[in-house]
Amino acid sequence: MVDSLPVCISFFLIFTSIGALYQSHGIPLMETLVGSLLIYAAPLQVAAVGYLTDGAILSVIILALLINFRFFLMAMVMSQYFHGIPKRNILLSMLGFSASTYTVTHSHLSAENITDGKSQFHFYLGVAVPCFVITFCATLLGYISAEYLDYGSLSLFLVMLVPIHFASLTAKRSGKDMSVLATVMGGVCAPLLNEVDMKLMDLAVPVLCGIMIAFIERKIRKDRRS
Repeated sequence: MVDSLPVCISFFLIFTSIGALYQSHGIPLMETLVGSLLIYAAPLQVAAVGYLTDGAILSVIILALLINFRFFLMAMVMSQYFHGIPKRNILLSMLGFSASTYTVTHSHLSAENITDGKSQFHFYLGVAVPCFVITFCATLLGYISAEYLDYGSLSLFLVMLVPIHFASLTAKRSGKDMSVLATVMGGVCAPLLNEVDMKLMDLAVPVLCGIMIAFIERKIRKDRRS
């Protein structure tokens, strides 16, 4: 539970802003809450709000597949844990699976060398459940309070916290791969893409950067082995 505290604080501020953002775009409360509970990915929810407002459903689907494909890779890594836990329990707990809960859990289990599947699962739940509850409450609070607050000021939390939050999580993997480089490239590209008025450009550039980083990392590993 204690390990989830930094993530919970970040999630509270981030998803409060997301709730206010969706309210300001006229998206219904139920859709906003369902999005936070089932999508549960702040970058996707922020990126998709404009497409949802314009009714560009195809763009939302493509965006969701590209951004959330990372969870498939993360789940493959997490499959090495939770041995002895019923699959139905693991599947249900994946509702609370996010980039943040994955990073905190994987980093802790690797550093502490926890090998018992039950202990691993309990630690994951201790991180994921509080974050999931905070996400719902913060989204609801942000949505219903948006009429009484200046969203322009509140959105500063979102602008500042999302990069800071994910940069701090990425720092946990510093030296292990090119995660830090990927984060820096994202921070550089994001404001530039905001100034480019080209459809799907904000989808194509991250994918191309990711492919480039993957090839560079693969080449580096080959050179080290040879």
